[in-house]
Amino acid sequence: MQVAAYDKTQGKMAFFDPSRAQDFLFISGTKMRTLAKNKEDPPDGFMCPGGWKVLVEYYDSLTPAGNGRVSEAVPV
Repeated sequence: MQVAAYDKTQGKMAFFDPSRAQDFLFISGTKMRTLAKNKEDPPDGFMCPGGWKVLVEYYDSLTPAGNGRVSEAVPV
């Protein structure tokens, strides 16, 4: 099974190569959501800019809950 990760040398997503482990960055779903919620850009080549904009706008549209945390979307 191959695992995709961000290849820092190529500036894009690629299959992880254990022989070049230092060249790869694993971006978890949690990290991705945190970047989007904070309106921070991911590394160039991680995701198409239009798709990233949709995620940022989505998280920006959520209103903070009373406990200061962003509420989770309710599936429809």
